Amino acid sequence: MKIVKWIEKLIKNNTGVSSKNFFLVTITFIGCLLLIVPIITLLVEVIFTHTIATDLNGMAAYIGAVASLFATAGLTKAWSEKYERPRPPHHDREDE
Repeated sequence: MKIVKWIEKLIKNNTGVSSKNFFLVTITFIGCLLLIVPIITLLVEVIFTHTIATDLNGMAAYIGAVASLFATAGLTKAWSEKYERPRPPHHDREDE
């Protein structure tokens, strides 16, 4: 349950729960998992064959694609919240 509360804190901002924050957190988790793949691949190859025969250009393209996911999520959040202002607490009620 602590992980759920931690993720809830990550996706909240000044105006409440943000879909942009959720997108950024999700892309960060998925991107980190995707970046573990080439690390494990290279480690297994080095441990068992004592050399690297993998196409490193392809691996660099893969890492670049994952990095573009990070950039897309970050730029989307930064651009969309550029002019966002926190809502004052007294505007919570509509009848005023």
